[in-house]
Amino acid sequence: MRFSSSLGAVLLPFVVLVGGIDFNPDDEASIKTVTRQYAYGLMSYYVNNATGTAPQDIGVFPKPPHYWWEAGAAWGGMVEYTQLTGDTSHEQTLQQALVANYGPNNDILLPWRKDQEGNDDQAFWALTIMSALEYQFPEPGSSAPATYLQVAENAFNNIVGRWDTTSCNGGLKWQIYPENDYGYDYKNSISNGATFALAARLARYTGNQTYVDWAIKIWDWQKAVGLMSDKYEVFDGSNDKKNCSDFDHTEWSYNVGVYLHGAAVMYNYTKGDETWKKHTSGLLEHIATTFFKPYDNATDIMFEKTCETFGKCNIDQLSFKAYLARFLSKTAIMAPFTKEQVTTWLRTSAIGAAKSCAGKDESACGSKWYLGGWDGTSGVGQQLSALEVTQALLTLQKDVVPGTGGNNTSPSSSTIPGASSTSSVVVGSSTGIPSTQLATQTSSTVTSTNMTAVITSATPSSIPASSNSVSAASTGAGGNLDQEPVAGPTSTSCTRTSNTTIYVPPSSSSKCSTSSTTTIYVPPTIPAVSTHSANATISVPPPASTTGPEQFPGTATNNRVATLTIVVAALIVAISLMS
Repeated sequence: MRFSSSLGAVLLPFVVLVGGIDFNPDDEASIKTVTRQYAYGLMSYYVNNATGTAPQDIGVFPKPPHYWWEAGAAWGGMVEYTQLTGDTSHEQTLQQALVANYGPNNDILLPWRKDQEGNDDQAFWALTIMSALEYQFPEPGSSAPATYLQVAENAFNNIVGRWDTTSCNGGLKWQIYPENDYGYDYKNSISNGATFALAARLARYTGNQTYVDWAIKIWDWQKAVGLMSDKYEVFDGSNDKKNCSDFDHTEWSYNVGVYLHGAAVMYNYTKGDETWKKHTSGLLEHIATTFFKPYDNATDIMFEKTCETFGKCNIDQLSFKAYLARFLSKTAIMAPFTKEQVTTWLRTSAIGAAKSCAGKDESACGSKWYLGGWDGTSGVGQQLSALEVTQALLTLQKDVVPGTGGNNTSPSSSTIPGASSTSSVVVGSSTGIPSTQLATQTSSTVTSTNMTAVITSATPSSIPASSNSVSAASTGAGGNLDQEPVAGPTSTSCTRTSNTTIYVPPSSSSKCSTSSTTTIYVPPTIPAVSTHSANATISVPPPASTTGPEQFPGTATNNRVATLTIVVAALIVAISLMS
């Protein structure tokens, strides 16, 4: 975004623009209405399905500024949006986007993306394919070169084929190709974590022991090498030229989130194994203290610790909260003992996200959800994050359980390095297991071809049961997902069921309206951000840590200008209060 005046460029990062979307987090119709608005806002950034688009550009957002991986991550959110709400208006567009990125071997390894495809990027696309599979997003048809399951398994096998034992006693490098030297000698948490989550989900879906072994192996390596501490801190990565002897201690929300997600899936798959419960609980506790309290008077609301409060998140990092929200909701379903805490976080954050959507005709969403208004930014990451944190409430309200089933085509486990088990793993598959009970199956293989996701009648105490809950037998994939979004006014009344503190106190109105209070703050001193963690998933050397997001070309960075900004802003607020 460009600003027409230097004064506006300086003020916007510090002045909250009051407005936002009326939103009732406890009403299914309101959630569907709001998520539909977010989804259409997100898809407005996608133009590479136009007639005449080069085949290799289909399915991605324009670059610059977006890198290939972010489209794959976004389509995961849109696939789940489609199945959760029943809004099929984007279905064919999404099918086209996915198939266009299968690659010549149907493993999501694209020769024409060699300059920007790392192990993490490939794994993120594969996780989206898993969502299509688990929630029964329609297969593209007979013209598609492979099924979702084939693509997910092919991608997994391609990734783990690069497990590198020449340094650090194992692990996946960030980058695939040596010529991408900015990350080829770097073993990072997100490449290994996304593959861990993919292994866990494939294990649960297929019942194949190979994936169980790999999930345990990756987890064990992450802990043993020191990229996950005993306190469940998840550090960004380490230089394998130094044999992973020191670490970049930067923490990103999607790093810890993806390990939480994978651990919860393993908890579900192992029928409640205590070791996986301990890991899930430990990660959740660390998330609580790291990513849900940007300020003392802003609690239970999600933020990106390393860059957000300083206004220094880059294009990639502006989307990280989307994945934490997605992973948290899936964790609550796979590990129901986490549901109460997760519901509190997602509910509060969704309210904050709605308040932030006050830009550009009150449809563009901002990033700082604790402000009580728009922060002057907008883009794919902000829009996707608002979508994910809000549709997560549908997942929780409906108790939507990802499906399982289908015989797999995995290679023999004899070709895969064995895992050293730190968990008591029960071989089996849960076929549409309600999240409120653990599976009792002990079969070592899955013979059913049904891929069913189940809605149970149980609901958390803080969220009323939906009147639309139906039995699994009468629903489509993912439960009651074939309903069209409920049309109606976007303004709905709501009654808070719990006390939450957001950075700007809400008004006394019974509506979920945005506070009329304008809060001005100056970000604290900008910390140094490492070159690896600053662009954890992109394929060019990251900018210097002092470079702000492109939306803020005129942001003040020294005390003198910041002081002037405060004075001018205070005068504006004073005048507005007197008028």
